[in-house]
Amino acid sequence: MVKNVLIVGGGIAGMTLAIQLKRAGINAEIVELSTDWTVIGVGISMQGPALRALGTIGVLDQVIDKGFGYSFFNACDADGNITGTVDLPSLNGPDRPATMAIMRQELHEVLKQAVAEGGAPAQLGVTVDALDDVGGHVDVEFSDGSAGSYDLVVGADGAHSKIREMLFGPDCTADYTGQAVWRVTVPRPPDVLGRQSYFGARNKAGVNPVSQDRMYIYLVQNLPEWTRLADDRLPVILRHLLAEFGGHVGRARDRIADPRDIVYRPIYSLILPPPWYRGRVLLIGDAAHTTTPQMGSGAGLAIEDSVVLAELLGSGRPIADVLEDFMTRRYERCRMTVENSRQLGEWEKDAAAPNADPVGLFDKSIRILAQPI
Repeated sequence: MVKNVLIVGGGIAGMTLAIQLKRAGINAEIVELSTDWTVIGVGISMQGPALRALGTIGVLDQVIDKGFGYSFFNACDADGNITGTVDLPSLNGPDRPATMAIMRQELHEVLKQAVAEGGAPAQLGVTVDALDDVGGHVDVEFSDGSAGSYDLVVGADGAHSKIREMLFGPDCTADYTGQAVWRVTVPRPPDVLGRQSYFGARNKAGVNPVSQDRMYIYLVQNLPEWTRLADDRLPVILRHLLAEFGGHVGRARDRIADPRDIVYRPIYSLILPPPWYRGRVLLIGDAAHTTTPQMGSGAGLAIEDSVVLAELLGSGRPIADVLEDFMTRRYERCRMTVENSRQLGEWEKDAAAPNADPVGLFDKSIRILAQPI
């Protein structure tokens, strides 16, 4: 029976797991490498499955209050003319949105507050230096010189996971997909009521509302090699990249001026072969399955991982059975999402590819994700 769990990483997956473990009566402790425990980012999409999982941990209403809910996704041409619509499944009752977007900082604060209220301690500026799985427990050496012993260690430390490297070696890394993503926060016009993607000749852009007065523009750039850019160059480069687009994207383009409003990142993808554990050390979230942003499902998968793991651990069954059942319930769902999301990106790089059907694949994928976890 698992009584105490170390969670490495204080992001969405790690905080969600800490919240749900404490609700199950299991002691949980977070170590987070950053010293200020904040998050860099603009907005994030939360599909119906992610909202369903947030309801399980008791924070759905707080998240809804701080975001913007909607029920559809529109595919558009470069001028903003609608070419296809996907009605998003509503999984949380008629009074809750089918999907929503929220500022990452807002989601982070909701989860951090829930962690504090649940009483899970978090050590900041600390990570794991060494793991020794001795069978009945895992002995851990921390970067600050301290040590501890745990029934289970969970690596929730993201796409470039140090725990993954400890378990599976340095060659087990997320791949750069040949795309980068730009996001910038701008005012929301009253008629932007849901996410829209604009498919241009070179790149894909779009808008996503995150509150009553704000939305973010995103641009997925086809880029064979990613290079870091100086912050002061970001606004002019992004305006140039958006020059081919009209509609809401074109109208908001000239307002982009402050580099502090822009996030520019390479896109990575990974589905770790099963199992995602060795002994009593397990990976969840982006550490095990890094998905591209095309389906807006990365955060949802991470939250689901945590909900399922806490449920299984709360059963009191042997740890070997828990970890095996966790893989049975999580692997195919995560594999499908990672691979289909990456396929959408490949079609963005080559719109003339045979059998390209991005709207159809997106619709099929979200119907599968709507099934219970």
